[in-house]
Amino acid sequence: MAMPDGAERRDLVVEYRPLDSLVAYARNARTHSDSQVAEIAGSIREFGFTNPVLVAEDGTLIAGHGRVLAARKLGMADVPTIVLAGLSETQRRALVLADNRIAINAGWDNELLALELSDLQDAGFDLGLTGFTGDEIADLHHSAIDDGDDGDDVADDIPEAVVDPVARTGDMWLLGDHRLLCGDSTSPADVARLMAGETAALCFTSPPYAQQRDYATGGIGDWDALMRGVFGGLPMAEDGQILVNLGLVHRNGEWQPYWTDWIAWMREQGWKRFGWYVWDQGPGLPGDWNGRLAPSFEFVFHFCRMPRKPNKIVECAHAGEKLGGRGLRMKDGSIKEKTGAGQDINDYRVPDSCIRVMRHKGGLGDAGSHPAPFPVKLAAFAMEAYTRMGAICFEPFSGSGTTIIAAQQIGRRVHAMELAPTYADVALRRWKILFPGAEPILDGDGRSYDEIAAERRIAGPSPC
Repeated sequence: MAMPDGAERRDLVVEYRPLDSLVAYARNARTHSDSQVAEIAGSIREFGFTNPVLVAEDGTLIAGHGRVLAARKLGMADVPTIVLAGLSETQRRALVLADNRIAINAGWDNELLALELSDLQDAGFDLGLTGFTGDEIADLHHSAIDDGDDGDDVADDIPEAVVDPVARTGDMWLLGDHRLLCGDSTSPADVARLMAGETAALCFTSPPYAQQRDYATGGIGDWDALMRGVFGGLPMAEDGQILVNLGLVHRNGEWQPYWTDWIAWMREQGWKRFGWYVWDQGPGLPGDWNGRLAPSFEFVFHFCRMPRKPNKIVECAHAGEKLGGRGLRMKDGSIKEKTGAGQDINDYRVPDSCIRVMRHKGGLGDAGSHPAPFPVKLAAFAMEAYTRMGAICFEPFSGSGTTIIAAQQIGRRVHAMELAPTYADVALRRWKILFPGAEPILDGDGRSYDEIAAERRIAGPSPC
């Protein structure tokens, strides 16, 4: 091998030396905490002693102090070493520093790093053995979401609300295979009209809560009464699943479990508290949160009367490969064989209970304000996880029509209800922008949105 000008070639030989013969460099400035030594020990246990220790001719350590400490922790008798003969005292001292510092000066391609860690996680590998902490891995994940398309999906763009909407109370609009009724989800008659004799495989919704109680409809005086009214008459199939997105509310310096009475009532109606999931919305929102950490999540409550297995919708990076045999590490340090070791890794897996979808970044205009529209990908996730192609999802709080948009993208059907004509109108205009070839049609009339708009705006303001 040709060497750079001025560099001396040394033939490197790996030889095993007893640990007792190795001497730590007295002025080694690099520190190793107990937790870091444990990390090195875990790496040695998993991968073997892959990086020989560099030593001077007298056995003084030049590079590998942490590895030697880990070897002692593991009870090893000897370790692989490479003797660096011919270095001057000054060179040896400088190399002790350079070996550590130059490595630190390297950077990371965070996008590739996040991808690699994700692939390893999908393969069932213990990411703790990579040396990255859980917080670091989470930060990388959030960065990958921020740099991706989730927050900038054009499907999440919402038209401004208008003072004089075309939609009116009682309108049933047909949007392709979807139905949108400007009506009341607490009304059995309205729900029956919307469903037209069909039942839903899923109810996915985000009811108004906290400051959202006052949006556009004059306010909600009794949240529990609203929820009982809506969920007391759900048009669900026998094995139907209910997923309800709710966020935290703080009052008098404490978070409020405002959902407690409603959940107890749901159980009385025979709906099991089947699952409690977290919607990871991405990095925390900026601002001063009165001493709390920046909010970055909401909840998704899962109810059912009959369990249904979720669909495997998350692609496995190592599909078709054989599942490795090393499983969880036990308290005594031994590793239990992984269940299914040696079998082929599936193409897809069941999604996590932590739903990682970037929060919606937009909002409605000044004419009306829906404070927390959720992203299209959240609704799509729920429907893909718990319905089949062509299945019906019931949406009792349609808002700006996000669930309808998601269903159109993934081949499901949505029967949606929206109380406020303002938001029903926003949903209709949003549909027109995204799917210009499928004009909304007024049920029972047969005319398009534009035709109805021309008539109603000539006739004067809506009485609603």
